[in-house]
Amino acid sequence: MQTFQDRLDDVGGFGPGFDLVRLLLCYEVMVWHTISLAGGDLLAWQASPLWLPFDLMVPMFFTLSGFLVTASALRLPATPYLLNRAARILPALFAVVGFATLVAGPLTTTLPIGDYFSDGRFWRHLTNLAGWPNYVLPGVFDANPYPGAVNGSLWTVRWEIGCYMMMAIMVGFGIARRPWAVPALALVWAAVPCILGPVTLWSSGLPAPIAAVLRQIFGTGGMLFPYFLGGATIWLYRRRIPWHGGVAALCGGMLLAAALLLDGRVSSSDPLKSLMLIAPSAYLVAWAGLQRLPVPRVYRGGDYSYGVYLWHFPVLQTLQHFLLLGEWWQLLLVGFLPVTLLAAASWHAIESPVLAARKRQTRRAAVAAA
Repeated sequence: MQTFQDRLDDVGGFGPGFDLVRLLLCYEVMVWHTISLAGGDLLAWQASPLWLPFDLMVPMFFTLSGFLVTASALRLPATPYLLNRAARILPALFAVVGFATLVAGPLTTTLPIGDYFSDGRFWRHLTNLAGWPNYVLPGVFDANPYPGAVNGSLWTVRWEIGCYMMMAIMVGFGIARRPWAVPALALVWAAVPCILGPVTLWSSGLPAPIAAVLRQIFGTGGMLFPYFLGGATIWLYRRRIPWHGGVAALCGGMLLAAALLLDGRVSSSDPLKSLMLIAPSAYLVAWAGLQRLPVPRVYRGGDYSYGVYLWHFPVLQTLQHFLLLGEWWQLLLVGFLPVTLLAAASWHAIESPVLAARKRQTRRAAVAAA
């Protein structure tokens, strides 16, 4: 039976389907946010079987990242590896935060422009540049159906940075070179809140700083780490795990059963959901990524997925400020083209040049080391 390594050999070492998988997941996030930004009722969606694909869109992105990043983490020293990761996520992040603070904010704020720039909330918003989310700008989007939030997508950035740092630490201590340790860590990480219950309860008697750290590690954001480790596990065991449509169908059946049998209004925040669904989610993402999935022609000029993810929220909020569209599908139709164009511009003007420069620097460092 063909393994993941066999399939990687067939496709030249890189999954031809990952570009489309990334793009679909990011547009799925955009659809979900569009419902909120148009004032829609998310509970109605969570009460339907659609709760699961929407609930897994960000975790699946982290499993994809874990699968793709593990190879470079094992191949490169820690410093070049982390610099490569920084070159991928920070330039576009800086651009979107700059757009929010210097363009969307001044255009939409209800405050005098001098008060806007001198307000503490303006300066606190700049913590997003370091991956620490701060969603508010003074007087911006206060009258929108989803008031106040400038870019809700930024909540995942610190967890993404955390996953990259964790991988560097695991490689440095040799943990990532012991394949059994990675799925064991993912299992323990996901199982702790299932066994002990909500972290807010069992951590309440601990000193405040320790309790705060535990709430981060085992809270909603912290549950993205086991998904990242799930993707890394597929890579580490790529020579043993079969790449097979039958296994993918079984995993898809498990997710479908969960979508139909579980109540998304409760299960979406239940740690047990993560424990049950990490393995089938990781397998499906990696399996699909190694398929020859055709990317639409208009997207073949680059990787626009990260741009779509970062830009859609402030663009949709800005459109809502001026248009106040009442239906989510109207906002999606109006916002789709500008979001896609900005994502393309971000790739060609910012992300791709920085990545190319970083790649040249990495090659020079490798030659010098040799």
